[in-house]
Amino acid sequence: MNEIKNIKCSEVTQNELKFAVYHTSDFLPFMQKLNIPHRHNYYMILLNEKNTGSQLIDFKESPIEPLSVTCMYNGQIHQWLDFDKIEGYILVFESDFFALRYQNYQLSEFSFLTYRHKQPYLKIAVEKFERLKSIAIWMLNEYKTNEADYEKSLRSLLNLLLIDLNRLFEPIPKNTEFSQSLQLVHHFEELIDKHYKQKHFVKEYASIMYIRPNYLNSVCNDVVNIAAGELIRNRILLEAKRLLIHEQKTVAEIAYELGFEDNSYFGRFFKKYENITPDAFKRKFINTSQFYQI
Repeated sequence: MNEIKNIKCSEVTQNELKFAVYHTSDFLPFMQKLNIPHRHNYYMILLNEKNTGSQLIDFKESPIEPLSVTCMYNGQIHQWLDFDKIEGYILVFESDFFALRYQNYQLSEFSFLTYRHKQPYLKIAVEKFERLKSIAIWMLNEYKTNEADYEKSLRSLLNLLLIDLNRLFEPIPKNTEFSQSLQLVHHFEELIDKHYKQKHFVKEYASIMYIRPNYLNSVCNDVVNIAAGELIRNRILLEAKRLLIHEQKTVAEIAYELGFEDNSYFGRFFKKYENITPDAFKRKFINTSQFYQI
């Protein structure tokens, strides 16, 4: 088993802008190179207009259908499976590119770009796809012509695209009280993503946020219908599965990396929530050939 490759944004954008937009025909060489499991350090949005294909995103095969949108966030493990015939547009970017323009408006505001959405994928109506496509084409023109202030234009167009996508993924309007609660959950998720290897308990995050654990748990249940503790566990388990499948590390080494000093406790924790031991999970996916087309 080969170790997972970590792909930097600059390897795909081939620039220091931390952003690129491609027609899929121009992105094909990257797809051919990345048809093995790899970990993104960037966000990716695929707007597929015609034909079908498939890809692997964090252990699950995801279809690529006509008039569909697929969004991937930083840190996910990805593998292109069937991609030769798809036609559409691909955006790749780092959070820094967006944050330079919108300092107080982070990408975590868009829930479809967080780990809570395990596979944000939508098939959409023609008219809605055409609107997204028009923004992508505008971006592509700005990107290629490289005129004055094109970076500002690209950031503004990216923001427009993300707002449109958010309307599709989160169609219900939010009142002010709900929006404030949602921001709190987003902040909690950001802290989890930063500290999940060291902090495993709700009270630890509540302390950082200067709120009571019970209140944090209540808000999470109200906003996303998931308990605060479950959000933490889901992030730990997701990384555990990524490491078990794609890294040449023992279960004991993975347990230590994830903040479990006791290897047997990690084993019990994993089996409790996945109904399978870490070793059995690893064997199961090593024997699944689709994960290792190397």
